[in-house]
Amino acid sequence: MMQVILIFLIFVLIHSVTISKRFKHACRRLLGDTFMQVYYRALYNIISFGTAGIALYLIHRVPDQQLWFAPVWLQWPMHIFQLAGVVFGSLSFEHLDTGEFMGGKQVWRYLIRGERVGNIEGLTQKELVTTGVYGIVRHPMYLAGIIIFTINPHVTVNSLVISVLADFYFLFGALIEERRFLAIFGDPYKEYMGRVPRLFPRIWHRTKG
Repeated sequence: MMQVILIFLIFVLIHSVTISKRFKHACRRLLGDTFMQVYYRALYNIISFGTAGIALYLIHRVPDQQLWFAPVWLQWPMHIFQLAGVVFGSLSFEHLDTGEFMGGKQVWRYLIRGERVGNIEGLTQKELVTTGVYGIVRHPMYLAGIIIFTINPHVTVNSLVISVLADFYFLFGALIEERRFLAIFGDPYKEYMGRVPRLFPRIWHRTKG
């Protein structure tokens, strides 16, 4: 179990450092604006996916022990919930520029048209998105992750440890993201926070009498 925790924490450390504002500004001073606006986002995603794959491989090699296996009648409903989480998370990208989010569009703009635009990561989207799945919860991708990791019909020691750590990390990520959005959008985001829940949709709305 300690091996799994260590592997996960190393992955979290790499991910957290490379997405931090301080690290980005250090890279900017060292490598320049062009590198940051053109290549940083793509390299960040390559590193994120690469380290996630390595972490999963290493965790898979750690000895494990089964704790619980859902009965057949419950397995399919749980898998359906997980699939719903995947679909819900994927709907987030309807409101994002996926090419910019992954970093490929910044590279393409620069190599094909010589353009270098946007913020420090070459992201040009400036509007606060509050519609679609973002009108249900403020962090749909994190909610999707919680659903996928938590509603697992096959629970082992390692998977339980990963689920607990991942859920805490998703919550931490949501809090950090909100601080960043408050700095960017100010009062409109504060109003959005009061209107839309962070991670868990409201089943009913209280009306004023």
